[in-house]
Order: sequence, then structure tokens, then C-alpha cells
Amino acid sequence: MKVLSNIQRVTLFMIIAMFTVFVGCENTLTSSDDARALSQGGTETADGALSDNFALPGGKSDYFPGTEKHGELTYNGFVFTSEDNLSTFGVDVDAGSYTFGRKKINEGIIPAASSVRVEEYINYFRQDYEVPIDRPFSVSIEGAPSPFRSDSLHLMRIGLQGREASEQSTSWNLTFLIDISGSMRSRMDLVKESLYILVDNMRTGDQVSICTYAGSVGTVLTPTSLQENDADAIKAIISDLEAGGSTAMASGLQNAYDVNRSGSLDGGVNRIIVCSDGDANVGATSHDAILELISDYVDQGITLSTLGFGSGNYNDYLMEQLADQGNGNYYYIDSIDEAERLFTEELSAVMEVIAKDVKIQVQFNEAAVQRYRLIGYENRDIADEDFENDSTDAGEIGAGHRVTALYELDLVEGGSGALGIVHLRYKLPDGDMDIPLDVPINGGEWVSEFAQAPDRFRFTAGVAEYAEILRESPYVSTGLSDVEELILSSLNGSDDRDAELLELVRALQTIE
Repeated sequence: MKVLSNIQRVTLFMIIAMFTVFVGCENTLTSSDDARALSQGGTETADGALSDNFALPGGKSDYFPGTEKHGELTYNGFVFTSEDNLSTFGVDVDAGSYTFGRKKINEGIIPAASSVRVEEYINYFRQDYEVPIDRPFSVSIEGAPSPFRSDSLHLMRIGLQGREASEQSTSWNLTFLIDISGSMRSRMDLVKESLYILVDNMRTGDQVSICTYAGSVGTVLTPTSLQENDADAIKAIISDLEAGGSTAMASGLQNAYDVNRSGSLDGGVNRIIVCSDGDANVGATSHDAILELISDYVDQGITLSTLGFGSGNYNDYLMEQLADQGNGNYYYIDSIDEAERLFTEELSAVMEVIAKDVKIQVQFNEAAVQRYRLIGYENRDIADEDFENDSTDAGEIGAGHRVTALYELDLVEGGSGALGIVHLRYKLPDGDMDIPLDVPINGGEWVSEFAQAPDRFRFTAGVAEYAEILRESPYVSTGLSDVEELILSSLNGSDDRDAELLELVRALQTIE
């Protein structure tokens, strides 16, 4: 009997796969003895009933204006050092909040204040921090008088820069979990095009599997090691996916973890990548119930990242929390250009974790700092007493990632001594014990006038103020025209991200 080639098997299997996913039959094709066949598995019917408010007549509507979900809108206020001189939080390298806001403004809509997380706006942009060679990340501390508030207020920038990706990078075992429910119908083209780019940037020997969920869950491709010329066959499978039905996210997640675990790579990157709008209306639909599904798998070495798509019924809160709980990253894809940037420029940062559970605790000197305000990181707060607890969960830093935290400080007039100490604790990717690192805030990199600060410092201040205006922060009275002027005077003219922000600030001023 003639043995089918790998690509021929893929062509046959993807036809069978689509029938399997949408009809619910169960077919499993056995690979040849070399165990390299691209194969397809069966489906499992999800428990639970369709929610009353999901299906519209004919089942054709996939967009529900006004039902977007974001986190609670809270603000970090000023804290007097005499009452509490410790500020503790976990790092965040996500950028989904910025790209979500960008989509809204480009559509002529002001983003909801609760959708804006200042740190994610800041961390979208490149920085000028020193790149470490012999350690996971470098730490930079700079300061200058605030350009926005008078009196004695200063801005302090704490920057972490992850090392570059290692030449001997580990293999990837990626499971694409694709939401093919009705609410994704208008978003599927962008989902597919984004995953095409990711597949094209995977390497020989990496593994990929594909799972789907709607009213039921399916395994379209079991863990398969990529070899030369396999990319087109994988993309063909993705191309044939169609959206329709309700959304059994919890069952889909469980199936994806089972599939990823079946192809687990010792010492490799075992990760689920969820492509969804965050809608969930069948089976376990509460945030807590869904988050509980992934809590145990992190300890088993399987992480989870989320790619958000769409708006109207978009659940930003769930997508961000899924990635946080899954020790991965949250991104929002608003265009094919963003997918290209993410899966080319940022791919190593997405995949290769260089430090985990990274926590920061700034200890301010009461003799030098009267009060302080951390700008952003409201949902990354950590109790001061949990900082030295090795079991405290915090954020991860990938290769090349940059993390920036801005503080607004009210300095003591005639104060003396260093402003304080930045304490950090982190674990190596395969470690269980925190590694401490202390960096004094000695003021050596501070300038006496804001105009003397480095361009990147001033640009970052502009980004933060722009985000705070969108977030309707009670601590901001600056106008957008002032922010526009600051960004224009400090942007990197060769960086398309910087130029794009300037256009967004200008566009925002025209939205009524």
C-alpha cells in the first residue's frame, strides 16, 4: 500500500477535521510508524445550556454593543511615608489595554475609562534601558521634576530590561485554542491571519496543536512536530475554521490543557494560546470558575497567553485575568500590523520566560520623601507582608521585555539622604525560591529640570499622562494639547509606535 506523504495526510485530515468539529463525530486517524503524522481528534459535547441572551433570531448576530466588560475602575492615591513607606506590586508586561484603546480611537470612540491600565500603555513602547548580559534583567532609576504638577512634585521612573533571547532557545509546544463561537464570526479573518504569522515564525522541531470551542469543543490537530514545508498545511487547517454557535470556554480550556499535556516537552515551552473575545455562556461561565481551571496547570509547567479580538461584547477583564493566572501575557490584536509586530519583533519575549514572580517593593526614606503615588498597577497590588513570601504569585518577564513603573513624589524640602531603596524579588524560570535584589535610589541620575531629562523619560511621562486622561484620573488636570506638545518634542522619529501615538492624541482631540 502506498504511504501518504506528510502534506498529503494533512490535506486529507483537515477535510475530516472540519466535519468532526461541526458535526460532533469522533474520528482518530493513526499515524505511520514514524509517529510524524499530522492528525485530528474527536469532539466532546460541552455541559450547560445556552444562555437566554445569547442567540438572536436566526443565530446570525455576533456583536452586542454596550456589553464590554472591564476591570474595576480604581486609582492609586498619594500615600504619606510617615503612615506607610512601602509600595509593593507585581510587574506587568501586558499591552492589551493600549491596543484596545487604539482600536476605539481609530473608530472615533473614546475608550471606556475602566479599559485603560496605565502600565500597559507605558509598556507598549520601547525604552532606552541598559540590556543585561550576565543576569536576567537590568534595573534603571531616574527622576526629574514633574512637567504636569507644580510645587515639589517629581516623577521617578523605575525600569527593568530583560536580557535578549538565548541562542539555544528551547522548543515550543503550542496549543492554539480558537474560539469559533458566533460572536467571533466577524473576527475570524483577523484571527486566522494572525496565526498564519505565528506559524510562519515557528521553527523546525517545534510542536503545534489546534483546539476549538463553540457549543462543543474539538481537537482539530493533535501535537505535531513541525518539519520543513509543514507550515502551509497547518495554515490550511486554520483557514477552514468557521464560526457559529454558543461559547463553552471552560470546556475548551480543559480540552486544550489535556491536548497540550499529551505533547509536553521536558524543558520546553508548553503553552496554550487562547484566541477569543472573552465571551463565555455555556457551562462554567463565571470568572472564578474559569480561572480555577488553570490554577493547577501552571505548577505542571503549562502556561497560558491570550490574544483578544473584537469589541462590542468584548470581555477585556477575563482575557487579562486568564493570562495573569496562567503565567502568560495578554495582548489585544486590533490589526494585522499588530499581529506582525507581536509575532516578529516581540516573539521571543512572548515565548521565552527569563524571570517569574517578579515583585517590586519600594521603600521610601521619610526624611526625603513626604508622600508618593504609584501611577498604574492598580490590579497588581501585593500586600507588603507578602513581598518576602516565596509563594506569592507575581508577573513574568520574557526575553527582551521592558517593564516601567512611574511614581509621583512629593519631596521633603531640604530633605537629606537617599530617597529610598528599590527591593526586587524574582525566581528563575525553573526555580522555586526567590532571588533578592536591592537597588538604592541615590538621585545620581536625577536632573533639576524636566527639560533636561532624557527624551525617553519625557516621552514616557507623556504616555502616562495620556493614559491617565483617558482613565479620568482625579489627579490629572493637564490638557491633551499639552500632552501632544510633550510627545512631539520627545518622540523617536524613526519609531512608528511613537508616531502612531502622536496621531492618536491628535485624533482624540477631535472626538466629541
